[in-house]
Order: sequence, then C-alpha cells, then structure tokens
Amino acid sequence: MQNYVNQLLEMLQEAHTNRPAPRYLELPEEMECLRDAIDLDMALEEDEHTMESIFGVPQFYFPPENRLSDEQIRQLIQGILDLWQVFHYEADFRKGEFTEREQYTKLVDCWKESYPLLRGTNGSWHIEMFDYETNWDEDEKRYLSDEEYYAKNPLLNLDDFEFDTDEEQLIFGA
Repeated sequence: MQNYVNQLLEMLQEAHTNRPAPRYLELPEEMECLRDAIDLDMALEEDEHTMESIFGVPQFYFPPENRLSDEQIRQLIQGILDLWQVFHYEADFRKGEFTEREQYTKLVDCWKESYPLLRGTNGSWHIEMFDYETNWDEDEKRYLSDEEYYAKNPLLNLDDFEFDTDEEQLIFGA
C-alpha cells in the first residue's frame, strides 16, 4: 500500500502545476489596491468547479481510511493540505474535534464538492470542517469545549449515567 500512497503523493505534487494563471486585469493606478477584491468577485461570478476537476486528481484514487496506516494518513493529509494551499484553499478544523482519520475522510469528501476557482495571488477560500451539531451553546452563540458543554449540561454526559440493563447501555451507546 505504501507504494500506492507514494504514487498518489506524487500526483498531488504534480497537481500543483495545474493552478491557473492569474487573470490579467488592466486597472487604473488608483484602483490597483482593489485588484484582489475584483479578482475574487470575478471568481465568484464564474461557475464553481469540483476539486476533482480543479486539481485533475479523481476522488476515487484516495483509498478508504481503514486501509491506511496512521503514518500514511498523516502523509496524505499533508499532501492534500499542501496542494490546497497552492490553490488558495484552507481547511479549517477545530483543534481536537476530529481524529486524523476523520480529518482525512472529510478532506477526501470535499473532492466532489464545488468551490470557486481562485486565480488571484492573495487570500484564501476557507473550507470549514466543523460538526455544527456538536457542543453548540445557544445562549453564548458559540461552540463549547467538551468540558464546558458537559459542565453546563451534566445530564448529557453518558459516561456518568448508570444504566439499568445491558440493553439500555447498547441503545444509548455508552
């Protein structure tokens, strides 16, 4: 499997050259400071593309996470993030929310999603990799850490719950 992962990493590295050239915009000198904003506006007016078509690497080339070692997962995550950086995309993960395997799966799932094709040289398109249902606090209008969330909602912490039967334990997943 390592040979395959190495080949895939080489493909991701080669995909760096697929980045489209920046647009040539002839602007008056007083508008030069708006170049990146105008370029972004133009990108948002165009049709979006899948990462598969932007990078030229099909999604099905990525093996399922359960067939990869921890080291291979780390290598592929880094290869994907390096490629995204070249194309001005950034994955935004909250620290500790997902394991590396879950991060890898989320990154690969993005391959079929559509995004604007950024041609400019400034700024990045941030792709949020959050689980919006987890630990949202409506009162504070923010996401809480697990410790904060369970301190505020002690009945939700199933680790502290005593089940009457084995069946209840299976149902509630503790």
